Amino acid sequence: MKKLCILLALLLGLCALAACKKTPPVIPTTAATTEPAIITTAALAAADAYAPILEEYARLVQTLRDGEPDYDEWEALGFVEVSYFEYKEGALGYAVKDINGDGIPELLLLENDSWGNPGEPAINSLFTLKDGKPVNIGQYWSRHRGHLAADGTIYTVGSSSAWSTYLDSYALEPGAAELTHLTEYYTDIDDQENQFWVRVVDGAQENITEAEFDALVPKYEEPANLMKLDFIPIG
Repeated sequence: MKKLCILLALLLGLCALAACKKTPPVIPTTAATTEPAIITTAALAAADAYAPILEEYARLVQTLRDGEPDYDEWEALGFVEVSYFEYKEGALGYAVKDINGDGIPELLLLENDSWGNPGEPAINSLFTLKDGKPVNIGQYWSRHRGHLAADGTIYTVGSSSAWSTYLDSYALEPGAAELTHLTEYYTDIDDQENQFWVRVVDGAQENITEAEFDALVPKYEEPANLMKLDFIPIG
């Protein structure tokens, strides 16, 4: 029964991806809908492939609620900061979204009550499918935030210290099982504790000014257009 409930919830999340498709089968309508939702074969396959991840996720949320989390098990799922989590009902969940338009839905494990843009669920772990099997392609946390823009670009802001900040952007190419690194900027200090700012292009480091770096930060911290994610609470 638990697996069936997870599959049904995942299929409902996939409805938005397949609403304009014409491929059967048709999932029967629920009380909340007036029209049957048409789900593609690819969406059904994704629901089946992601179901074990969501079953494990639900189990781990239960252990978090009971105050008995296994941090190694959480990290295996892509969560880095579980030791700092305080359980809040409905705060943890997921979304299913084809973020690059290649017909393969991605699974995003989310936190709905955390850092990030106002109203934006924080991404903790990102999965795609390769040869029908889930592949973890991204892990994010408070000091390495990931923001998903409407065009599918993932903007990240990272920090390892008060003087070290990293700005990066990534894309998931159609059919790929790993992210492509698009842009890279960072700031740090040298051995004499002098601050410097860097842009990396084709592996080569180029110095830029503090003003140039600071002008980039808003784009990475708060992309103007975020991708809409239908948050589904779990646990």
